[in-house]
Amino acid sequence: MRAKLEIIVSPHAGYCFGVKRAMRLVAEGLERYGGIIYTLGDLIHNPQEIERLKARGVHPVSSLDEVPEGGTLVIRAHGVHPDRVREAERRGIRILDATCPFVQRSQKFVRGLSREPYPVIIIGDGEHPEVQGIAGHAGERLLIVRDEKEAKRMAPLDRAAVVIQTTYPRPEAERIIDALRSKVRDLHVEDTICQATESRREAALALARTVDFMLVVGGRNSSNTKRLYQVCASVGVPARFIESADEIDPAWFGGRRRIGITTGTSTPDWLIASVRERLAEISNAPA
Repeated sequence: MRAKLEIIVSPHAGYCFGVKRAMRLVAEGLERYGGIIYTLGDLIHNPQEIERLKARGVHPVSSLDEVPEGGTLVIRAHGVHPDRVREAERRGIRILDATCPFVQRSQKFVRGLSREPYPVIIIGDGEHPEVQGIAGHAGERLLIVRDEKEAKRMAPLDRAAVVIQTTYPRPEAERIIDALRSKVRDLHVEDTICQATESRREAALALARTVDFMLVVGGRNSSNTKRLYQVCASVGVPARFIESADEIDPAWFGGRRRIGITTGTSTPDWLIASVRERLAEISNAPA
């Protein structure tokens, strides 16, 4: 007989606060306005949920040209460049702003600094939509720093203010800030890292240290899920990054009993349930 698998789900799994809010606003928009509503880019980084939303009338678009006048456009949790919001309003497009409140806080802080001769440094990935949206509030005196090496290559500044991509790993951010302090005489740091994301990483790390195998469930285009997988693998536990239960191979669990599950911030509860069901099937199958 195969040893029964003990399945342990991290207490910080499923949608984060910002994604839950975005999904609620979409549901309210569908009920209030009916028909089709549009999202500027994928609402969340989970392809299975995006397909489910499409079946309900939620269509991602890459351009405002794809949204008809009088249509409804959802700004996703990452936020967007303010020029695109103004352009949508000019075109008569109704806006549902699902920007995460933690991202809005960063935008507001940067917008205030743009009224002063105060350079802004954003710590984060310049290709990430959240960073691009925040950058739109910063004015011309803007620097985006991806890593410690880029910080060390900066030209010296008399003063600057820092905000941090909400999902950026804190240890990496702290190393970058230390490097910036040697380059900027007067450096003001606004800690904009999302505590919920931090708690998720800490819980995943703690769980990975107590199990025989980790499953990290989320979209492969999700940066926070990729980092969760890296965190779990860093402690030496065997780990797999999967998008769905269909990817699970029973051969992974030979000789292993305690299986941990953690997820990215865009992983829906129904997908977690399907992973648990698949593990239960494997556990109950004849050896």
